[in-house]
Amino acid sequence: MKKAILFLLFFIFYSSFSFATHNRAGEITYRYISGFEYEITITTYTKTSSAAADRCELSLSFGDGTSAIVPRINGGPGLGCNHQGEALPNDVKLNHYRIRHTYPSTGVYKLKMNDPNRNQDVLNIPSSINEVFALESVIVISANATNSSPVLTNPPVDRGCLRQPYEHNPGAVDQDIINGRSDSLAYSLVACLGRDGLPIPGFQLPDQISPGPLNRIWIDSTTGTLHWEAPMRSGEYNVAILIEEYRTMQNGSVIFVGSVLRDLQITIHDCNNNAPIINIPSDTCVVAVSIINRTISATDPDNFNEVIISATGDPFLVSGNQAVFPRTTGIGTVTSNFVWESECLHIRQKPYNVIFRAQDDNPFNPTHIRLSKYEVWRIQVIGPAPENCTINPQGSSLRINWDYSICDNQIGFKIYRRIDSSGFVPSVCETGVPNTIGYSLLTTLNDGNARQFIDDNNGSGLVHGRQYCYLIIAYFQDGSESIVSSEVCGNLRKEVPIITRVSINQTGLVNGNDSVEWSAPTELDQSVFPGPYHYKILRRAQLSNFSFIAQTNSSNDLFLVDTVFVDSNLNTLDLQYTYRIDLYSGEILAGSSPLASSIFLNPQGLDNRIVLTWDENVPWTNEKYVIYRKNISGIFEVIDTTNNQPYIDFGLANEAEFCYKILTIGEYNSDGFKNPILNYSQEICAMPQDTEAPCPPVVSEIDSKCELYVNKLTWLNPNDICSTTNDVVGYKIYYKPTLNGNYSLIRTLSGAENTTSIFEELESVAGCYYITAIDSFNNESEPSNEVCVDNCPIYILPNVFTPGGDGLNDELTPFPYRYVEKIDLYVYNRWGELVFETNDPRIAWDGSHKNTGGFVPDGVYFYECTVYEIRLSGLIPRVLKGNVTIFRQTEQFPNQ
Repeated sequence: MKKAILFLLFFIFYSSFSFATHNRAGEITYRYISGFEYEITITTYTKTSSAAADRCELSLSFGDGTSAIVPRINGGPGLGCNHQGEALPNDVKLNHYRIRHTYPSTGVYKLKMNDPNRNQDVLNIPSSINEVFALESVIVISANATNSSPVLTNPPVDRGCLRQPYEHNPGAVDQDIINGRSDSLAYSLVACLGRDGLPIPGFQLPDQISPGPLNRIWIDSTTGTLHWEAPMRSGEYNVAILIEEYRTMQNGSVIFVGSVLRDLQITIHDCNNNAPIINIPSDTCVVAVSIINRTISATDPDNFNEVIISATGDPFLVSGNQAVFPRTTGIGTVTSNFVWESECLHIRQKPYNVIFRAQDDNPFNPTHIRLSKYEVWRIQVIGPAPENCTINPQGSSLRINWDYSICDNQIGFKIYRRIDSSGFVPSVCETGVPNTIGYSLLTTLNDGNARQFIDDNNGSGLVHGRQYCYLIIAYFQDGSESIVSSEVCGNLRKEVPIITRVSINQTGLVNGNDSVEWSAPTELDQSVFPGPYHYKILRRAQLSNFSFIAQTNSSNDLFLVDTVFVDSNLNTLDLQYTYRIDLYSGEILAGSSPLASSIFLNPQGLDNRIVLTWDENVPWTNEKYVIYRKNISGIFEVIDTTNNQPYIDFGLANEAEFCYKILTIGEYNSDGFKNPILNYSQEICAMPQDTEAPCPPVVSEIDSKCELYVNKLTWLNPNDICSTTNDVVGYKIYYKPTLNGNYSLIRTLSGAENTTSIFEELESVAGCYYITAIDSFNNESEPSNEVCVDNCPIYILPNVFTPGGDGLNDELTPFPYRYVEKIDLYVYNRWGELVFETNDPRIAWDGSHKNTGGFVPDGVYFYECTVYEIRLSGLIPRVLKGNVTIFRQTEQFPNQ
């Protein structure tokens, strides 16, 4: 018997040992091939010393209902395996298992690998040797996007010392940058997975094993660097780093395209060592097709250890020119040069991450624990600016030309425009056009070969006398934008007359007149348009068609032709007039001026104020507006100057008339024109009048005394809380009895100071209220905030009554009740016969039978009563069930 027990114990021990795979770390990555085919790689890091538990192949579930046995592909041949894996320092073996698989269709698939046992004595995983080692990755296959997982370029073999910072960075690089895409990676710490791919029960992050103020572990979500500030207990730990991949689509939406989970083992030793220090430059940018060359150094703070510096990251895996950073070893301080000649195909929105790793070593100390340090340097590759921008006038258009010869992978250009120069010069690494310099996007050219744009103001023509300035950028497939071009500015040629004045001289219904002036064209080709010259003046009122109204005298000398005209007999009070000047060479139209209108003033009378707005359609820029108001002597005097509209004249008496006009002060922003340009509006009058509702009150409290049938409302006086209200003279109170009811006016109060109202002897306190304010002109405000209150109904039946005619407790009636509209009461004898029923809440049953009218015998009777309570939400039924006993005071049974 004892031998059998010993054999069983030996068998259990041996089985545990033989299945102890001693998995340290691993991940599953994948590469898109074509169609629905993917190449899938399982990478594991195991104990080299665990030869009995070595795996020549692993089982992989593809997530589509199928699975396969995947062979190991790295290392030379050996006993039992075609490939033995690769032995690394510190008892670590690297294993790669690879297979191709074709999926049936689009979808989201979860790759899973399970191996029976983890390392023994992992401190943050309970009974770790008996816990499954599980890896998982997600493949998203969609019709409009293919994806390969990131590759993890840094092995998970970093070790740490007690009370010294520990770091690890997986060096994840998006494989799809090879195809011109740039996905974003997001990193997070999650629980390690065990049986059935579920989080391991009892798993804790390593800093929870020996908590302390400095013992903190976290991961940088953007760089992927795992930091453990100060491990406080030596031993082995495992954590899982989830790397999620997101892609920005052309429509701006962001979609999830896959994920990889790295299970990482951290070994902390009781050692006396300090990690190296890496010195990297500040994050930078580089213009495509230029070289970046920086010296990177790493130093051993202990001054006697060897330091190995290396780098991984995006620039080492891109298409075209790849970065170079020789792995270098030295004592104390070591340096190496990072060199990268970027290309146009490297331009993208997302910076490139360069992940530097420095590790120390002491070949003369076999017990030396190597420590690692990571630093991430971000490099932005930006597009060069369009060059050699020129501008040429063409009639009422401007033609802008530029060169873009350095790159050919741009997919288009964006043209920005503003009036007059901003003097903008982009700062280092600044791309695109900032929205703070007054430029607006004029057009987007979805043509990477475009080198010209003609601005004709969407067909309506540009305005003479204005200086137009332009900026140009190139943009690329992922939405990244180039450095902006140098600013280029230009004007239309002065080949047409330019209006410089449309001013109202006199306001009237029939005797008004406008003064119109213009500037003669100075750049007219007189060989094409020889004299004699004359002008035709055309006018339209409001939006009517233009009509000819006058013509100047002719002259062979263009500059002797009159350029002033007074347009009389107009209704300048009610109508705005717009003018156009046509220049004729003989009978041939040589050109037309831009349109210019009179300034048309629109006053609006409100409570104690007048709001002035005005319409203007002029080719020059009006920069100031002088406001005139007629004084009591009938003379217009200046009351203010403003740069924009509307203008509000405050503090005026209601029902009094006030008259205004405005003077506009403007200019063309190019040389050769009258400056300043002064024009008057019509004179017009208006009355302030209170047609404006006051601000609504704010109900501050509703005090409901439900048992007393009283509601009390309190609110704030709008005159005290609203800056635009000062003439509230009363209030209206509105009420509805239920939430779904309709409001009705129930009370009107006079006096702004009366901000309390009490409602007494109510049949129901339930309901909702709002209040409006009324001003002295009976303008009513918007409703206040709504306040609601509910009833507190009571309905209780006694359990005994004593019919007998003595006037005491002769009838079944409820105790004093409230807020009950009706009931449905049914009373039964002990045989289930209905003896009484009523809908009256008072009941008043005298003990008589509903059918015979005679008194029922003494005894216990059972009732069911549905009580319809008056509530804020309406009539709410409540069911009462019970019994009542009749004790009769006489033995008389009338009507028997």
